[in-house]
Amino acid sequence: MTHTITIRKYRREDENGWVRCRVLSLLDTPYYDDVQPQKPQFDTPAIEIVADYGGQIVGVLDIQCDSSERSICYRNETPGGIIRTLAVLPEFRREKVAVHLLKYACDLLREAGIGHLEAWVREDAGAEAFFQRQGFSTSYSYLHFYADGSHCRDFGQCRILDCFVLSLYGEYTGSEPDLIRASADRAYTCALYERPLDL
Repeated sequence: MTHTITIRKYRREDENGWVRCRVLSLLDTPYYDDVQPQKPQFDTPAIEIVADYGGQIVGVLDIQCDSSERSICYRNETPGGIIRTLAVLPEFRREKVAVHLLKYACDLLREAGIGHLEAWVREDAGAEAFFQRQGFSTSYSYLHFYADGSHCRDFGQCRILDCFVLSLYGEYTGSEPDLIRASADRAYTCALYERPLDL
């Protein structure tokens, strides 16, 4: 490496690099089709940081924070933050970029009085192992599923005349996920990972 990776706060002029980093980092994950053409804006407090390598954005981390009890987070024991985006370009994954992004963010979150952090992970062994190494544990899960074409009929009919659903995304919180997996084109367990910030 000829440059040092710098972890810093996101700036408006980073947006194109943020979008590029997020898209490329998700291509080999279950979130490969979750393309965002611009960086989301948050209406509650947020921690937004990037990993900068010689002017190139190689990692991004956005954490949205509760503005009132349980306004953002699933749990409500303490004010919380939820990871909305954590992405690192594939060629930088072995440089511990995500570890440094998370450490930097956790220091900022503690200063802001945030007591715990949450992340939702969609059936990805690498991401699951990363969060476990960082002190997160899982407490709840449900199913994300997608259906296309004729499989959409298995999940309900559109009641609008001459309207046909050709593609759908759904969430299932019931106790028989195998029934959903049998009818869906794709299905993933989505698990909540949590950690207190006093670790």
